Amino acid sequence: MYEVSEEKRIELGTFLKNKRFQKNFGLNQFALKTGVNKSILSRMENGSVLKINPFMLKDIARGLNINYRDLYKIVGYLDEEEVIERDLGPIVKTDKIPLFESISAGCGFESAEAIDFILVPDLKCPDKHFAIKVKGDSMESTIPDGSIIVIKRDEEIPDGKIGAFIIDSGAVVKRIRRNKNENILWSDNTSYPPITVKKGDEYHECGRVVKLLSDL
Repeated sequence: MYEVSEEKRIELGTFLKNKRFQKNFGLNQFALKTGVNKSILSRMENGSVLKINPFMLKDIARGLNINYRDLYKIVGYLDEEEVIERDLGPIVKTDKIPLFESISAGCGFESAEAIDFILVPDLKCPDKHFAIKVKGDSMESTIPDGSIIVIKRDEEIPDGKIGAFIIDSGAVVKRIRRNKNENILWSDNTSYPPITVKKGDEYHECGRVVKLLSDL
């Protein structure tokens, strides 16, 4: 990718901010609509992203419902095909998966209504994946509050890895430690105590966390 001049970065940032205000989007909603990390969008609006991916500009344009060529023109990507061929290599296949506000008790995401659909690259068996918005700071700094994570349902969660679980009708995202006689769900934020899965608990392993998409 080319390094964009400061003048063009500022012009792009001003343009994006004005369009976002016209749409009445906050940064969180802007990130959700585009699938682009909120911190990156904020830096772009401030003109501090030196190299700008043309594919990311397409995602942003789609989220704002504008022609991506308007953004290409601002940053100087006048020959779209040349830019993609020279700087990005092969086009990465993306798949659309549902985004849920949270996991409902009983692992009911399958019957819940998705709040949106997002594009995710490099997924095998996309129909087995879904995304959720994480609420709370129990997994910080690994998974910041408000992040979007991708979960592969029914995927085995190895010892020490992060997954989504239902325990006693509550949904949690934790790191599992498997002992001989019990499973323990740990938070990466040590301020939170571990949860020991006891015999007789209502317990279900929804799937393994396979991607962290953004910190919305």
